[in-house]
Parts: sequence; structure tokens; C-alpha cells
Amino acid sequence: MKAEQLDNATPELWQSLPNAPGVYLMKASDGSVIYVGKANRLRTRVRSYFGEAGKPKLAIESRDKSTSALTSQMMRYVTEVDYIVTETEVEALILENNLIKAHQPRYNVKLKDDKRYPYLRVTTNEPFPRIHITRKAENDGTRYFGPFVHVRSTRQVVKQLTKFFPIRTCTLPLTETKNRYRVCLDYHIGRCPGPCADKISVADYDEIVRKVCQFLSGNTDAVVKELTAQMEAAAEALDFETAAKYRDTLKDVQQAITTQNMDSVSAADEDVIGIAARTDIACVQLLRVRDGKLLEREHYYLNDADPESLATALSAFISQYYQNAVFVPKTVVLPIPIESVELIENWLSEKRGSRVGLHVPRSGRLRKLQTLASKNAEILLTQREQNVVYSSGVEPALVELQELLELKHPLRRIEAYDISNLGDRFAVGSMVVLEDGKPASSEYRRFKIRSVEGQNDFAMMQEVLTRRFRRAIADDEKFNKLPDLMLIDGGKGQLSAAQAAMKAFATSRLPDIPMIALAKRIEEIFVPGKSEPIVLREDNPTLHMIQRLRDEAHRFAITYHRQLRQKSLSASVLDEIPNLGPKRKQALLQHFGSIEAIRAASLDGLLSVKGIPRSVAENIRKHL
Repeated sequence: MKAEQLDNATPELWQSLPNAPGVYLMKASDGSVIYVGKANRLRTRVRSYFGEAGKPKLAIESRDKSTSALTSQMMRYVTEVDYIVTETEVEALILENNLIKAHQPRYNVKLKDDKRYPYLRVTTNEPFPRIHITRKAENDGTRYFGPFVHVRSTRQVVKQLTKFFPIRTCTLPLTETKNRYRVCLDYHIGRCPGPCADKISVADYDEIVRKVCQFLSGNTDAVVKELTAQMEAAAEALDFETAAKYRDTLKDVQQAITTQNMDSVSAADEDVIGIAARTDIACVQLLRVRDGKLLEREHYYLNDADPESLATALSAFISQYYQNAVFVPKTVVLPIPIESVELIENWLSEKRGSRVGLHVPRSGRLRKLQTLASKNAEILLTQREQNVVYSSGVEPALVELQELLELKHPLRRIEAYDISNLGDRFAVGSMVVLEDGKPASSEYRRFKIRSVEGQNDFAMMQEVLTRRFRRAIADDEKFNKLPDLMLIDGGKGQLSAAQAAMKAFATSRLPDIPMIALAKRIEEIFVPGKSEPIVLREDNPTLHMIQRLRDEAHRFAITYHRQLRQKSLSASVLDEIPNLGPKRKQALLQHFGSIEAIRAASLDGLLSVKGIPRSVAENIRKHL
């Protein structure tokens, strides 16, 4: 590695750089790496960034004008360059990927989403391999399949596999023989052959594992042919019971294949890539085709991607995605040509162990698939702009509600309020929270009504809101998050009471928070300033979301109300018993759970509670 200061650079200085493959790192004045690049000839590539006087170019000649602008911006901050010489250009490509991941340079295109996708791992390094889900693929001598997009669908794959290929999913440390564990339920329902109790030999179990790996590799035709041959052989040998088992397994396998099948005349393994871009972000859609069948699709977002230079973004994606890929297909289908095609093909071929081609189709089946991938990428970006789909999974119902209420800001946080009381006793209020479409139970709050006498739901709602937002203004950490929308359980009256409570904060630093009310009678949505309510169809997902939130506020309020009522009843009965103080009452309630259970307890049962002497136990029996 060699470092050179660029401020004092001269043309002769760059002649000392090796014209060999390697990686160069552009650094800012604070030493941070802001760009990582690869080169087949380091001296030629690095020298192209500088003018005749050795100073960094602020405009570099290039066929791609947008790239020139980005490079020009970057070169304003470059004060130093490091480089690492490698043996081959393929090594330089691998090293570039590692350095981008390590330094996250500002001016490199990077995969935005760093989440780990699930894989299926078959522990082929064990006497009796097991299958399980993992999020990290390692070079540990086992077989990995994936990555898959969703954990739920991956679990379904495992569930289906164990129906017709009974492979174990447990974590028992098994040896080739002398396993003396007790078989579990999976054995009894036919989803495991019981290697934990030596009910199957290693050789027979290996056949199951081989078929599992074949199936997961996409080689389903071979599995079907083998099962068909085994079924026919068993039938010819008049072993009809075994033939029936193979028949049922074959039926399950064919059904599993049919659910994923896509009409195709090809039996190849292909990854079909589409890309779309907006401003500084791009979306890549990848369709995974195995044995001619579209098995799965997934998408990724790229940071710092220039819409006018999609080839650069696509090249960066391919390098970063396939660096850690467990399986590399024979063909990678692209929407447009990219740079360094031969280099990337050679690198992918090394990973696969056979020739890999990068192909830009002009017509036919692959062109249709590629168009489909690009269309999906475009749709995802459009939906992202409209706040319909986020990587975090925001509910489309939130977007529809935002549009219905004509609000400018997305509804990231919605708070719902309800009142529960029994006459004028044990009146309480509740606040439940929905964040990005999901309940945030840690943000739930409950209020015991203090200032309202009698059964006045409107005044109680005003008290709850006043206390909630007064604590927000006071920077109470339990209340300092403000909602984008407030949902009040009730009709026009409850909504007016909530508005009146919020008017008290009009002169404070509290922003104007939108609110609505949902009436139970015919599920009308009341909005301040509108005489007519919004009425949605009964099957509308947005209405269902509001109803669930309203019902959750009601559940939380009534649960608190019942707790207070039960506590009051329990306290009044136990308070009459001599020598039964607060600690002993708490110990009894914790031990028995209710007054009824204490009343039904025997003398010995009462004496078994810590801190209850015989005299107190006898008093409890006498009074209850």
C-alpha cells in the first residue's frame, strides 16, 4: 500500500504508480474514505482524475456527463489517495466490494438495505443432517439455499418439505449410532424418520437429504422422475403399501411445484434484473428463475444512484449482491449493457465453478421477463413516492386515510382515546398508539379520572387530553412524541369536547394536530369543520384499521377500569380482617389470584403463604 499527498502532486509523481491491477481509495482532509475504485492499471486510472499540473480536475471529460458532475463534486474534497496492488483484476473487484462495505464511501453506489435475508441451511457436515433457517451464510462445509425474501414463506418451504421428505429440524447432537433419545411428535406424524432413536440408517437418511438438496436447488424434474421410478418399482414388486407412499409423496411434490410454476420452454437457471431510478435512489428488482420456473422475486434500493448513469448503479449492484450469494446462476439477464462485462463474468464464473454469462436480451422470453422486472422496479419506486409501500412496511390504509382527510404529512403515528366508567365510579381514560400501521404497546398510556364528578364523558375526555398534552409541553419523556392524527371514540359530541380541550393549547408551542371521531352506531367518521360524516364501505381496509384502533383503545380502557374495580372490591373485603396489613393482603392475592380463591382455601393452604401466621389464617377463615 502506498499513500501520496495530492496537494503537491506533479506529472512525474504519477509515473511512479504501478500500472498493475489494484484498488484505489480517495480520501478527504480528515482521512475518511469518500470513494473506492478498481483499476486494471492503477497509474492510468488514478492519473485520469488529475490535470496537467497534477491538481484534481473539477470537470473530467467523460461520455457520461452526469458522471462527470458527480466526479467533479467528489474531487473538490479529495486530498489523498491510497492504493492496494492485487494479482488480478478479479481480485481487485472482490477487494473493492470489501472496502466499500467497510468504509461506506460517500460517492460510491451502495446497497441501501443492509438487512439479512433468510437462507435454508442443511447441515451436511453431520451424520444426520438437519434443515433450519439462518440469516448468515458461511463457508462451513454445509449447504445453503436462498436467500429468500420473507421468513414466513421460508418456514412454509420447510413445512412443505418435511411432508414429503422427512428430514429432521431438531438440534439434537446425533452420532452415526447409539442415539438414545425419545422420538418427538414429528416422528409420529411422519415428518421425521427418527434418527434420534436409531430408527433409520445413515445411508437411508442420506437419500432423503440428497432429495431435499435436489429439490431446493430447483432440480425438481429429477426428483419427480426418481419418485415415479420408485413407485413403479414398488408396484411391480407387489409392495403396494410402499408404492402408495411414493404415490402420495409424488402428488405432494407435484402440487408444490405447480404452485410455483411459470410457463417456460427453458430449463435454465437465470437471474433477471430490472432497474428504475429517481433522483439519488434506484430500485433493483431481481426475478429468480430456477429450472425454468420463477421461484421468487426480491427488490433492493441503492443509495447515491444517478438516474442518468444506470449502468454504473447496475454494475455496483451486481458486484455487491453476488459477493455473498450462495448460488450464482448460469445466466444473469440485464436491462442495459454495463461496464467491465468480461471482468464481472470471469469473477462470477469463478464463484459458480462454470461459465456465467451477462446477457441483454433484445426479444423473446428473456426480453419479456426483463421487461417484467423493470416494470416491477418502476412500480415499487412510484409506490414509494406515494407512501404506499415502504421497506418498513407502512400500511396502504394509512395512505388512503391521509388522502381522505386531505392531510399533507404521512400518518406515522396515530393516537386513539376512549373513556370507560361505571356510573361515576372508577372512571378511566386510555391512549393507544399506532406507529407505521402497527400497535406500539410500549407507548400506551392510561389515566384515572380525577377532576370530573358524575358521568360526564365529554368532560372526562377533555381531562384526559389536557393532561396528556400538558405533559408533552413539559417535555415529559413518556408523552413527548406527538401524533400525526388523533382518533376519538364517539360521535360529534366527543369530537367537540376534544376540540375544546385542544383550544387551550392554541397559544402554546403545540402544533395543530388533526383529529377525527368514529361513531359506533353505523361507523361514521366525523371530521372537524365538515357537517357530513365520511362513510366507508364495510369491507374497506381503511375502515377496518380505524375500527381495530378504536376497539383497542376501548379494550385498554375497560381493562384498567376492571382492574381498579377488582382492586377496590378486594381491598374492601380484606380490610375488615384484623392484623391483615397491605403486605399480607398483597401476598395472599399474589398467591391465590382472587378473593374467591382465598375464600375457598383451607387453613393449611392459607398457612402455606409466606408471612401468614395461624392467628391471621384463622381470622381470614372466620371472616370469609
